[in-house]
Amino acid sequence: MMKEPPLSYQELDLILRGAGDEDLVGISAVDGLIAAVVAGPAFIERDEWLQPIIGDRGIAAAASGGQTKLFVQSIMRRHDDVADVLAHRPKSYLPIFMHDEGNIVAEDWTVGFMMGVGLRAKVWEKIMLSPFRLNLAPIFSVHTVGRRMMPDIPETELDQIKATAPAAIAEVVAELYKHCADRRTSSRRLAKSRSPQRR
Repeated sequence: MMKEPPLSYQELDLILRGAGDEDLVGISAVDGLIAAVVAGPAFIERDEWLQPIIGDRGIAAAASGGQTKLFVQSIMRRHDDVADVLAHRPKSYLPIFMHDEGNIVAEDWTVGFMMGVGLRAKVWEKIMLSPFRLNLAPIFSVHTVGRRMMPDIPETELDQIKATAPAAIAEVVAELYKHCADRRTSSRRLAKSRSPQRR
């Protein structure tokens, strides 16, 4: 039996936005979530970060095959691509942003990124209390909650950072991936040690 090809990013976006979940989760938001999961300080199991996207029923349906399985496999392809690029060719990383009349729109992407931060808020606190936090300004300047996490940067300066954020975010994600490497590795080892042993 021939394996079905993965869905394109455009097809994924149409499926996500057609789910009726307001206008929150499209492929750009999913890509931001993936960036936070892959580059962030904590290892997160697949089903946990997929849950905000497709819910528990979707995860269960994916296990039984069919279109939902293909959908999940296509999202995982992007996850694996991002992980590979950040590990081996970080300068080649490119976020998936939305476009509106020729303009690059980073808002949706940052919504997803903040969803990823929220999955491990306690772990992210250590980054947000460190000097490295300022490196994340291009991402946080675009999101309302993120701006509140930068209280020492004046609003006018945040607006200036936001204006050039789409061009800066790729480099920020690559820096974050490198900065969090040791924490992520330790988190992965801890998670694996707590997983039930297969018999």
